[in-house]
Parts: sequence; structure tokens; C-alpha cells
Amino acid sequence: MAQVRTVFDECKHEKLIDVSVDSDTEIPERVRGLGLCPDCMEEENVVPVSGIAPKPGGKEVVLDSILMMPI
Repeated sequence: MAQVRTVFDECKHEKLIDVSVDSDTEIPERVRGLGLCPDCMEEENVVPVSGIAPKPGGKEVVLDSILMMPI
């Protein structure tokens, strides 16, 4: 589990989000949040879904985005 500074693209809020990622995934200083932050979603139960992208060369991956999914 990692705590990631996330800036959500719809509401523009910046939040620290706990997300599960593999230990070999690079985590940048800030990550793009897709949609609304958990507070603006007004949902009781949301879980973060991490999006990863390959780095140049394709052998390593980087955390690219986080989507808050209502459950």
C-alpha cells in the first residue's frame, strides 16, 4: 500500500490516496486522478483503482492514474 498525492481532473482537488501497487511500480510525486475526488463523489464506499503505464523500454512501470470507483 502506498499513499499517493493525487490531483483530480474534474474537481481540481488534491488528496492523499492510499492505493495498492506492486513494489516494483515507480510512484511519481503527483498522480492524475480521473474524475472526482472521494469527497466530491458523495458516495459512501469508494475504492481506488490504480492505472499503470510502461516506462520507455517496457521493462518497468510507473503509476499513471487513479480512478475512484464506487462499490
